[in-house]
Amino acid sequence: MVARSNDTEFQITVHRPERIIEVRYPARPNRASLDRYAQAIREAIRSMNGTWKCLVDQSALLVVPPELTLPIAELNRWAMDHGMEITARVVRPSAISEMQARRIFREGGLEDRASLYTSRDEAWRSLSAPSNRLPDP
Repeated sequence: MVARSNDTEFQITVHRPERIIEVRYPARPNRASLDRYAQAIREAIRSMNGTWKCLVDQSALLVVPPELTLPIAELNRWAMDHGMEITARVVRPSAISEMQARRIFREGGLEDRASLYTSRDEAWRSLSAPSNRLPDP
């Protein structure tokens, strides 16, 4: 068995009552950890059985490795096709982090469904706002 570092592994939490899937990006993701994450997130999304919202916390990440940008954008497109209504992304307060997140939004077709934040609490509040409530499945 290979030990996996928290520095490379994505964490997924499904908040069923709120219909929110929360993802924490690792500090140093790589292609192998992204592939494991892609499989796990697809299973989590399918288990939602309807519409849902997404909170992505990538504040531990300095920059998204360039080779992961396109696969992440493609995964976002797949998520939209499988019920993702809106997404709130938490980034470090830096121009580079914000630019990368906006690029992923653009390449994934999320521009009108995505917002950027610098704190998880702020992102959570935005997803939980009455105007963003989803109907029960």
